[in-house]
Amino acid sequence: MKNQFVAETLYMVADLLDLKGDLFFKTRAYRMAAQTIEALDDDIEKIVRQGTLESISGIGEALAKKITELVQTGKLEYLERLKKEVPPGLIDLLSIPGLGPKKVAALYKNLGISTIQALRDAAGNGKLRSLEGFGEITERNILRGIQLLEKTSGRVLLN
Repeated sequence: MKNQFVAETLYMVADLLDLKGDLFFKTRAYRMAAQTIEALDDDIEKIVRQGTLESISGIGEALAKKITELVQTGKLEYLERLKKEVPPGLIDLLSIPGLGPKKVAALYKNLGISTIQALRDAAGNGKLRSLEGFGEITERNILRGIQLLEKTSGRVLLN
């Protein structure tokens, strides 16, 4: 298992925690652990086998258990639980370049947007401007991000 896979999984956990409005320190811990693992010279599997995860700065007992589970099974039950707690369309919205968990949460909470198509429609109709931190430039950037996502995935998103 590659360090990048573990890091990406931890970033996804942090994003989902942000979407849920979880405590900042918790999401930050997952992001910092992901950054640390990305920067490691050693292979994460080797570190898990040696039982030395907790010696890495920022990785405590709880994170070490989750990382060990991920390395040993290729899955993280905690991530699967979080995915079930968040509307599925919100996870899709996170794949739009330039759109992070805080903006996705604001779109869902304030405008009920939970699909890429609903976001495209709202941005195209100028509805996002009613939200704090969203303006005409943000709408254009979101529309560009959706187009970029469609180009890179090679298909038009219908959801």
